[in-house]
Amino acid sequence: MSASKPKPPRPVLTARAIVLHQGHVLLLRAEEPGRTYFFLPGGGAHHDETLADTAKREVFEETGVRVIVERPLYLREFIAPRHKRLTRDMPPDRHVLGLIFLCRPDPAVHGAKAPSAIGSFPGAVDGTQGVTGIEWMKLNDLAQVEITPPHIKRVLLGDFPPPPERGIEFWPDVD
Repeated sequence: MSASKPKPPRPVLTARAIVLHQGHVLLLRAEEPGRTYFFLPGGGAHHDETLADTAKREVFEETGVRVIVERPLYLREFIAPRHKRLTRDMPPDRHVLGLIFLCRPDPAVHGAKAPSAIGSFPGAVDGTQGVTGIEWMKLNDLAQVEITPPHIKRVLLGDFPPPPERGIEFWPDVD
């Protein structure tokens, strides 16, 4: 009997959420030595779970915010071996296809509360070391911080959200 070859890693499907509320966007804050950066809540899909449901679940698990998914906006491909600067916990062979959704806090749960009164950091985020909290950041203040991936910052500082007729924009892998 011959030894079987290990299966090569397969791409991972993820969902992330751009959660907008009263001119603010919900971000996770992470810190590494000499670096503070922000990123969108989200994570890997479970078997038999839609990507929209993945976005809702992940936002709640990571921030305590219940959201309504409005529509998908962006499809991002990320292939870790092609990148020079990775977070310290990124597997070097990671290949991700991530759908990014436009979301809003569920008014049936959160009402019309100010952004700062919605959500709480659970103290840890699965799969990511160094996450220190959540932050509702004013869209006007995004230019002063590092947001990963950089595509997010670019679109949030532009004409956002894009009109629905534009459809889903594909973001190919770039470093």
